[in-house]
Amino acid sequence: MLKNGLLAGVLVRLSFAVISLIGGPTLFSQDATPDFGFPLLPPSTWDDTSAKNWATALQLPVESETKYQSSYRAYYGPQVQILGANPKSVALTATDDHPDQLTLIFANKGDSASELLRHNDAEARPRDGMEVKKAIAADADCVREKLSSLLGKPKKQMFGDFGKTRESAERWDSSGTTILLIEKPGEYVAIRILPSKLVDLEVKPQRISDAAMRERMKENVIHRPNGDILIGNIPMVDQGPKGFCVPATYARALLYAGVPADLYLLALLGRTDVGGGTSVFAMESSARALAATYGRSITSVSPNLDLAKLVSFFEKGIPLTWALDVDEEINRDLSLRLKERASSDLTTWNKILEPKRKAARTLRKNPKNGHVCLLIGCNRKTGELATSDSWGPEFAERWITVEEARALSQGDLGAIVP
Repeated sequence: MLKNGLLAGVLVRLSFAVISLIGGPTLFSQDATPDFGFPLLPPSTWDDTSAKNWATALQLPVESETKYQSSYRAYYGPQVQILGANPKSVALTATDDHPDQLTLIFANKGDSASELLRHNDAEARPRDGMEVKKAIAADADCVREKLSSLLGKPKKQMFGDFGKTRESAERWDSSGTTILLIEKPGEYVAIRILPSKLVDLEVKPQRISDAAMRERMKENVIHRPNGDILIGNIPMVDQGPKGFCVPATYARALLYAGVPADLYLLALLGRTDVGGGTSVFAMESSARALAATYGRSITSVSPNLDLAKLVSFFEKGIPLTWALDVDEEINRDLSLRLKERASSDLTTWNKILEPKRKAARTLRKNPKNGHVCLLIGCNRKTGELATSDSWGPEFAERWITVEEARALSQGDLGAIVP
């Protein structure tokens, strides 16, 4: 689901001039480095580069900063051109401020379809995804031609873990860095930039043991004086202006559990439709297989939203994936409640919540507003659940009454456990 009325601030947090992307002076110090017109390579070696500094050079805003990992992401409008095509998003991921991978996503069935639909042009609507497929093929051709002109003929390369997550790529190398161009027809065009040694060795990220992960999760639990039990250090994955809440939420849960996950790959695995809309069952099945390769399992949780039972997960630092039908009025109110909630004592706050609990009894769900988010905590004194949505950092923590949550719930709860 998209954040209605809130897309304008998400689309582009963009301050650099377009001319600097398509023909400005090089930002690299090495004479041998090709001029991409954009800092696509780390300013130093991968081991010596600060992810925060590289993100600053890329002008990528912070998407997520936890104790263990960080990410930076921007969504761009059509005026931005890199390597001859319009990137829909650019994301840098890092561990302990060491960059892991820079990813550029060009035409894809999520962002590109959403852009066409926003224009409300009946002729441009992607009937059966044909318009998106054409855009994906065109962007792949542009990027391939530009990289070949700068770095020569590419090599063929397979990359990734298994099955559909294993991508067929075209590979170029420069200064210890590998650039992979992936074209998934009808799905997306991506550039993945990462250390050559990792690609050559196909090094899989080190698995965190079950015992170590359980200990880490428990350390992430926050107990507040007002009775809040909250899980911290959950990565944010911003779905951007498209209906990718299911893959984004599962990406967050997987990353938190120590399983590498990519938003667009998960959308493919979950059979996400053009523009958005994902089968939760397909997503859960694919996520279960991916989690199993890192020793994690996905378990179903009783759907009755009983705080006494849910608290056992939260006390262990285990967030839950939750499927619901969003009510627009309540959704807006959840953001407005935060400040008042923080400044109210328990007695006052419970009185403020009383009419909201009563209103939930007559709430009518809208099945067209299907959504998936995380439950990350609760407060038994106020009868609330903490939610976390994949709409950016400002939606990382909000609170909803149990009565409202039950009225909106689709009855699907899951947990990724070590």
